[in-house]
Amino acid sequence: MSIKILYIVSTLRRCGPTNQLYGIVKYLDRNVFKPYLVTLSPDPDDSRWDDFAGLGIELDTLGLSRIKGIFFAKNELNKRVACIQPDIIHSQGIRADVFASKLKVKIPKVCTIRNFPQEDYKMTYGTVINKIMVSVHRRAMKRIDLCIGVSNAVSVNLKNNFGITNTIVIQNGVDTEHFYPVDIEIKKKLRAKLGLPTDKTIWISVGHLSERKDPVFLIKVWKKLFAGVPDKVLIFIGDGPLSEQCRAESFGCNNIIIKGRVTSASEYLQASDFFISSSKAEGLPNAVIEAMACGLPCVLSDIGPHREIHNLGRQGGVMFELNSANSLADAINLAVKRDYSLMREVSLKTVREHLSAADMSRKYQSIYTQKVLQS
Repeated sequence: MSIKILYIVSTLRRCGPTNQLYGIVKYLDRNVFKPYLVTLSPDPDDSRWDDFAGLGIELDTLGLSRIKGIFFAKNELNKRVACIQPDIIHSQGIRADVFASKLKVKIPKVCTIRNFPQEDYKMTYGTVINKIMVSVHRRAMKRIDLCIGVSNAVSVNLKNNFGITNTIVIQNGVDTEHFYPVDIEIKKKLRAKLGLPTDKTIWISVGHLSERKDPVFLIKVWKKLFAGVPDKVLIFIGDGPLSEQCRAESFGCNNIIIKGRVTSASEYLQASDFFISSSKAEGLPNAVIEAMACGLPCVLSDIGPHREIHNLGRQGGVMFELNSANSLADAINLAVKRDYSLMREVSLKTVREHLSAADMSRKYQSIYTQKVLQS
């Protein structure tokens, strides 16, 4: 008899949390677990619905807008639960966590927390809405049996700032069947395919162009350091509310390329030489782990989740003081001077030993089994 898992999410929009969930489901032991997944709202164009369907997971959607969800999601979810009769429910994201927490069923519930809610919501929605969302999410997390933080920093934040004691850590993992290093010849071919310079050192930053990722700071520092240095290029992958500001700030600097959203971030990572992030806040950043899986040394802002990754393999990259242009400049120069082959190997080893999606999934499976046996 298999253990039925019901996953509840807002949508399967192509983004970090969805990619992490895909890794969990992909590596489930199907001799033990049978997964079901319900989304709350219609999926956008950039959805991974077909990818999840390809894993053989049973998919369904409530098809409700955010407004309609307030009034109808709870009843519709109860109908799905009654039909599926899951042994455990796993939610991720504030909307899914809130609705899952309100289900009146004697079924173990777990959720995955992938951010610092009080910081993320404030930078995304503003101070007033932030207070409401934090309060609502706190109540939901307290009603859920186990809150799984994607990093030690996230779990500590839940304990210290939310009073959540029912929390453990399962670090994010990367699918090494999709993100992996390539040799120099394939790298050249990828650069030609993607329209990237074949004879330059390429630095890449991947993520939402938002205040939380702080791309404008990175652009300003890069212009001061390398505006007249033709052999170095900085590429941004992703879009967001700061897209136009980033384009305006980088105007006239020919070695800054803002690509926007792309269909295959893995190819851009494989075509690059270094990864760089100036983020102000993260959970445990997917982009950093994906870059390391492709063999890229990383230059990272000194925030808790970045430090947590860095400490797993300190020779694989360099850290710099948050919001310090001088510190960032020093970190870039230090990364260039270090043994590149050693940094590359340490990055790959760190992912293999600590941050693979297969290992992450096994840890979730252990939690599912434990919670079901205890219920």
